[in-house]
Amino acid sequence: MKEINIGKAAVLTSPNPLVLVCTKKEDGTLNMAPVSFFMFASFHPPMLAFAMGQKSNSGENIRRDGKAVLVTPGVTLKEAVMAYGSVSGARTDKLQEVPIALQNMAGTDIQIPEDCRTAFAVSLEETVTAGDHNLYLCKIENVAADETKEALYAWDGYKRAVSVQEKC
Repeated sequence: MKEINIGKAAVLTSPNPLVLVCTKKEDGTLNMAPVSFFMFASFHPPMLAFAMGQKSNSGENIRRDGKAVLVTPGVTLKEAVMAYGSVSGARTDKLQEVPIALQNMAGTDIQIPEDCRTAFAVSLEETVTAGDHNLYLCKIENVAADETKEALYAWDGYKRAVSVQEKC
């Protein structure tokens, strides 16, 4: 992966793809949760926002640590993404149940999937209650991408996760 700017990241992630929110649980283990409520919020400074259910384990983790990495998962992660979205990380070690290859990203100690198109290391700026969800407004600390990877998108809600090419 190579470092890119926020403008390039916006191009690579349009339309809004499915993202995996990567956080560290209280015991230091990695948790990943799929989210499709994701958007760019500002170019200057670079910021993004995402929303998760108020009781989500990943939300609890980012509120505690103030850090996360959001990645657009690659197509080889289809089954893992669906599995990770079906259980809470509070009760299950998702990566032990459905292991995937991981890599490090500059500027963060949170590991990310090897198969991802973009990765955004973020720090939490503000949390806003939004109905049954919390909206997390985050400053983007670092962005990286691998433009050769094909990203997954959520279709039919969370019923399917497939690439745009497969859907078309």
